[in-house]
Parts: sequence; C-alpha cells; structure tokens
Amino acid sequence: MKKLLIISTNFPPSISIGTQRILRICKFLDPVNWGVSILTLKENYYPDLSHRTDDDKDELLAKLKIHRTGKVDPVFYLLNLRESLRGKSNGAINANGAAKPRPKPKQDPGSEGAQDYSDKIKQKKSLWQQIKDFFTDIMQFPDKNITWLPLAVWRGYRVIRKQKIDVIFSSSPPHSLHLISAILKRLTGRKLVVDFRDPWARSPWHDEERELNRFEQWKHQRIVKFEDWVVRTADKVILVTREMREDYVKAYPHLPAEKFIWFSNGYDPDQVQPLLQPNGRDKQPEKVKFIHAGSLYKYRNPTPIIHALKHLVDKNQIDRNGIEFLFIGGITPDQAHTPGLVKEMGIDDIVKFMPPVSYNTVMQYMLESHVLILLQPVTQLQLPGKFFDYLCLQKPILAVAEKNSSTEHMVGSDFGVFADFNDVADVEKAIAFLYHHPYFNSEVIREKREAYNMAKSIRQFEKIIK
Repeated sequence: MKKLLIISTNFPPSISIGTQRILRICKFLDPVNWGVSILTLKENYYPDLSHRTDDDKDELLAKLKIHRTGKVDPVFYLLNLRESLRGKSNGAINANGAAKPRPKPKQDPGSEGAQDYSDKIKQKKSLWQQIKDFFTDIMQFPDKNITWLPLAVWRGYRVIRKQKIDVIFSSSPPHSLHLISAILKRLTGRKLVVDFRDPWARSPWHDEERELNRFEQWKHQRIVKFEDWVVRTADKVILVTREMREDYVKAYPHLPAEKFIWFSNGYDPDQVQPLLQPNGRDKQPEKVKFIHAGSLYKYRNPTPIIHALKHLVDKNQIDRNGIEFLFIGGITPDQAHTPGLVKEMGIDDIVKFMPPVSYNTVMQYMLESHVLILLQPVTQLQLPGKFFDYLCLQKPILAVAEKNSSTEHMVGSDFGVFADFNDVADVEKAIAFLYHHPYFNSEVIREKREAYNMAKSIRQFEKIIK
C-alpha cells in the first residue's frame, strides 16, 4: 500500500466547492492501494461553518488520518493588542486563537443601485485602516493562508517521516498551499503532485488591480516567481480544465508537456438524485425556479441576469408570478449593492438571496428547482466546481460566462443553455427559453454526465499520483 498526504484548507467543516473535490478523491481512491492522511487547519478556523457540517461525511472522515494545526497569525494578534491598549473588551481574536469574523459593512440606504459599493468603503477608510490594510497585505501575501506555512511544514515533515508518506498532494486555491507542499518536497524528496483548480500567476481576477498601483504589480511579480518555483519543483501538475492545461503548457515551454495533466472535477454518483417522472415533465410548472449556489464575489456579478429578468418582465415575455430566482451563498462587499439593485428595479419579489447553508441543504434546494445557474465572467480558463454537483440533479444549466470559454465548451448544448455574460439580450433569450422549457435535455444530461463520474475517473487520478 502506498501512502498519500493531502494538504488542504478545503476540508470539513469547510463547505467550499474545493472541499468537495478533496472529499471525492478521498472517497473513491482504492483503499487497498492507498492510505490517505490529511493535513489541514483546526476546526476553530471555520467558526461560521462548524455548525453546518453534514453528518454523512462522518463515516468517510473516520477512515482518514487527519492532522490539524493552528496558524501563526500576527495580524490578528497585533489587532488584539491595539484593542486591549484602548481598553476594549472585544479583541480581534477569540479564546481559541482563531480570527473573529470581521463585521460586515452596512449597505447605504436609498437608491444607490449598481454603484460600486467597494469604492465607497475605500473612501471612508481612516488612516489607521489604510495602514492596517497595507501591513495585512504584506503579512498575508500571497494569501491569508501563508500564516499557516510554518506550522504546516513542521507538522507535515513529522507526518511524512513517521507515516512513511510516498506522495504529497496539494490543491489550490489557496495557492500558498503549494508553497507548503513544495518545501516539504525539498525537505523529504517525496513525489509531489500539485493541483490547480484556478489559475495563479495568470489569474484574470487581478488584472485590474495590477493596473492600479505598483504595489500590486510588485506582488504579481513575486507570484510569477512563486508559481514558477512550484511548477518546477512538482513532479506532476494537474489542471482541472483542458483550457488551463493548454495555458500552462504554453507558459512553461521549457518543461515537458506531459508534466501537465488535465484531470477534471467530477460528481459523486451516490448523490445522484431521482428525476421527476416523465409524466410530470409534460406540463409547465406553476413557478419555474432558477437557483445559483455559491458566493457572489469580485467579478462574479449577477447584474446581467438581473437586467435581463427585468426586461423580460417589463415586456410581458414571462409571468412574474411564474418565475423565481434564488441566490444561495455569501455576498462580499464587491457585490453588496446587488440586493439593493434588485429592490430598486422592482423585482425583489422574484429575486431572493439566502446566506450560506450546508452542502446537503443546498442540494435539497436545487433538487426542488428547475434550472441551475453557472456564473463565470472574465475568465475563459475556469469552470465552476458546482457544475459537477449540478450534474447529479439532471437539470438544465443556465451558463452565463465568456464566449469561447471552458464554461461554454463544457455546458454547450448538452447540459443546458449558454449566454454571453457581456450581452444582456443573449441572457434574456436564454432565460426565456429555459422558462418555457424547464426540463430541457434531461435525458441527454443523464447520458452525457457519465464521463464525469468520479467513481470511475478516479482511476486516472491514481495513475497520475502513482
């Protein structure tokens, strides 16, 4: 039996999409040939998630050797010291040493609509806040989990030696996990496989920031060097889409192309849900329900969907009493204006927002829906991991993304309908079509999804890490 060490912060009690990839790998790896150990964070670093752990994960977790550590987190200790000196009782960290949730900024009342809320927050920052943000950026570079590196390397080295680990595997984001695994590779000489679910040095999410100031440019230059070192150190580099693999092969022409391997996410066949019987699909439902599962953040902006829906209602092309949109997940300050925009446009009776819930709960909501939404603007390389959860439900997908992107290629005409994120009229057409055809392609979806069954595709993963 060979032994695999997985390094990941995406692990229960986290309910992230990245967690599902790790759990499915652990679940379907051949237990006869592979023993799995996990290096992750202590539970108290997921303070707002720990009460939402799904019970059905317990059996799987019991089979794994799980090693948890804390972080060396000077930012929050310094903040706590400052608060103490000011005589306040609400320190910046809790008794367990984990960061307390920072209070969310309140949204301004009125009809600000789609105004960029994050700009308003920046304008109101005090000098102390600006200084604190600068030092936080430095001390949490390249991402906030860099503060885990010292303890993760220390514990990881001990685990590798004591348990005679054969292969080290890290999956990002967060990308700093690859720095941990690469250091352990250098210290122990064990085989290293790194897994990129999202791009790092060529991530389009940071292009705008890099154009704004030299500090962001400096950070990007360091990230390019970090990624280059990780890729050169690793024995194998996994990319989750074909487009990402092609991008990395072009970016590293001095390395053999076979070092870069496409291994997709996949769905758990045990979570495949029963489909409504054919006779129930002959009639238009009283209310067609569209659901987006996952946070709204950065450029993951639902505004084109909201505008398209508003236009369709105003033109009486859909019955406002016969359609519903539900967004389940967190909303970051970048998208804090969205609920206000919905209310301002007079469609808050149609579009609803719900905070994050457990994985099983969100699956139940999606089971009761008709259409599942994928929202992936800006990047052409990435495919949201939730796509594979959607396959379990055998429902059509509304994919609002960039043209010629991985998302368009995957969803295509087999798994649903694609709409250009930059063309509201195109989004209108897609919504109207799925409103009138809420059971579109259900049998085709059932047939085509088998290519992404993780219970079968895991054999490819085993060949990669062997």
